[in-house]
Amino acid sequence: MTGTGPTERPAAGGYRTVENTMSGGTVHGPTIQAGTIDTLTIHQAPFVPPIPRQLRPVPPSFTDRTEDLDAMMARLGSLPPYAVRVVVISGTGGIGKSTLGSKVLHVLADRFPGGQLYADLRGDSADGPARTGDVLGQFLRALRPGAHPTSAEELGAWWRSATAEHPNRPLAVLLDSAASAEQVRALLPGGGGHLVVVTSREPLADLAGEGAVLHRLGPLHPAAARQYLTLCLGPQRIAREPQAADHIAQLSAGMPLAMALAVQELAAHPDRSLFDATAALSGNHAQLRAGRTTLTHQEAAITAALDHAYWALRRDNAAVYRRMGALFALDFDAALTAAVCDLTQPAAVAALRVLHDAHLIEAVNDGEDPLRGRVYRFHDAARAHARQRTGAEAAAGEEDETRRRGLDFYLAAATAAERLLTPAHRHLERDYSYPPAEPVTFADDHATALAWLEAQRHNLIAAIRTAAAAGIDTMVWQLAHAIWPLLRSSHDYDLWDESHELGLAAAVRCGNRSAEREMLGTWAVGLRSAARHDDAERAFSRVLEMAREDGDERSEAQALHELGSVHLAAGRMEKAQGFLLQARERRVELGAAARDEREQLAYCRGVALTDICLGQVLIGLGRSGEAIDTLTSARDTLLQIPDPLDAGRALAWRSRAHAENGDLAKGEAEGREAAAEFATLGTPRWSAHSLELLGQTLQAGGHRDQARALYQQAIRIYAPISRRDEQRVRLHLAALDQR
Repeated sequence: MTGTGPTERPAAGGYRTVENTMSGGTVHGPTIQAGTIDTLTIHQAPFVPPIPRQLRPVPPSFTDRTEDLDAMMARLGSLPPYAVRVVVISGTGGIGKSTLGSKVLHVLADRFPGGQLYADLRGDSADGPARTGDVLGQFLRALRPGAHPTSAEELGAWWRSATAEHPNRPLAVLLDSAASAEQVRALLPGGGGHLVVVTSREPLADLAGEGAVLHRLGPLHPAAARQYLTLCLGPQRIAREPQAADHIAQLSAGMPLAMALAVQELAAHPDRSLFDATAALSGNHAQLRAGRTTLTHQEAAITAALDHAYWALRRDNAAVYRRMGALFALDFDAALTAAVCDLTQPAAVAALRVLHDAHLIEAVNDGEDPLRGRVYRFHDAARAHARQRTGAEAAAGEEDETRRRGLDFYLAAATAAERLLTPAHRHLERDYSYPPAEPVTFADDHATALAWLEAQRHNLIAAIRTAAAAGIDTMVWQLAHAIWPLLRSSHDYDLWDESHELGLAAAVRCGNRSAEREMLGTWAVGLRSAARHDDAERAFSRVLEMAREDGDERSEAQALHELGSVHLAAGRMEKAQGFLLQARERRVELGAAARDEREQLAYCRGVALTDICLGQVLIGLGRSGEAIDTLTSARDTLLQIPDPLDAGRALAWRSRAHAENGDLAKGEAEGREAAAEFATLGTPRWSAHSLELLGQTLQAGGHRDQARALYQQAIRIYAPISRRDEQRVRLHLAALDQR
């Protein structure tokens, strides 16, 4: 967006008229252009997120479990309503725990107007359980769209606060495949009245002492198994071969997954007799029990059914099943499948549909995801089976190729997003063994690129961990470097720490100084954002030392700026000023020596950004007059570039400088102008911060009620996106009310 600003021209009768024009780009949020602003109130239409309904429908073939449902309902009814009620459904894989958990929550849906949330905790995954921070971030984004993950500890407090603030709107939560009682405890909502249903292969007996209802799920009774087969295959077909139907139920050991696999095969061949299917399953059972005597009857039933479904596949589809089952990704779509299996995307779509219809993979989403299309995952038992088939059948080098193809896919896609979203981020080399034939592209759509990174967060960290475990050091640091826009946007400090710890160590082992310096520098940004100022100072000091050793003047100037920013954030104003003045001097010199206009413009912007920090330092040192001059210079430069967001930041801080310099009227006027600019830009975080700064100015001028209203408005904007900022403004508000 560009704007000419208010322009005055003479008019008849001696009055002045003010014209405003806006062009170029899309404006989000309220737009304000005026010649003179006397008072300003920004009204942002409150966004009410939809009530989350994340549970998948219970299939029409759901059979029996009446006794299980009655037992759990009776126990739940005896628990006090003021508590968070917890039910743990345990049992072996494939016995129907998830389906029963969904059934419980669907039956009780009317009692939980706050909605239904779902999370796969991956307790049985060979790749390790889900990160608590990821699950909490997922839940918070469902309740407060735009919420940014931080550390798991802070997210836990935010989650409990968010779920306690509406006591009349309790939630129902399904925590699927939990690994431990500790994992469950970290995810319990705050307040009372909520219901949490947990599924796990383990009984999680540690939760019993806290009042949880523990329910061990057994296989379907023979009559229920017969009922299931009748529902799926039709009464006439079962009536023709009742003994064979009973034998299938017996061979399936009452395991819903095993029966579903058998039903799929029979439904695909309506003319095939039940007896033939019985004979095939019996043969599989015999081979399994002869070769693996440790299998229980239920485990043998699941494995035999999976074997039967697998051998019925065409060889190309069987290869897709093996490869995707052996891959590190926690879920997958056609784009990833095509890259990993060396297919076209239409062929990948067709193969995944075949595997889904065979009940070998599960669909994660009911509709087509606009970012990824249909997304799938493996049931735990099927993934273990696919990996077992990979071990038995894969050609030499196939597993390594599968892993590398998956890693190359994520590196290429994340790099495409990084180059689009953060073009100023230093470009480092990328090494591919299998560049994707049909790479993910974003067509200059920033929102789509960032949304893709957010949706793939769990797969990206799995890729980094996989590369680290395999010793592919170049891939480790290149992936950590490529996810920079995700880290910068989400402030997920757990992901930031883990990815950069692995990436930095990998860069050092590679002997790549540029990568080592970049990893250390972007890690330090995260440390500063997390208020770990001493750690950030040490990291940036090392970056500065390396930049000087390597003769990299651009990196030297950036490191000086970052060190000044760290000291500013820590309140060490004298130290901050020293580093920022050095950074400014180096950037001015580099700009003067720049070879082209684009490079010169970049250094001019860098000087202006340093001046914004210097302006804040000067305010902190009580030199507000100098701060006004410095911030004016920064704003003028940024308006010319143009960089409206940072120009607004300069204005917001200049308004505080005027207030500190004794000109409260000027400070208030510029504060309102800055708030209007951020509202026009549609930047919630800086809209809230500008209101916070304006509130401080009005508070200093004795306008307590207006200051209170601005603080409250800032809190409303911060609440869905940043708990830390929200808490800071609440402290301002509490201090105001105490006076």
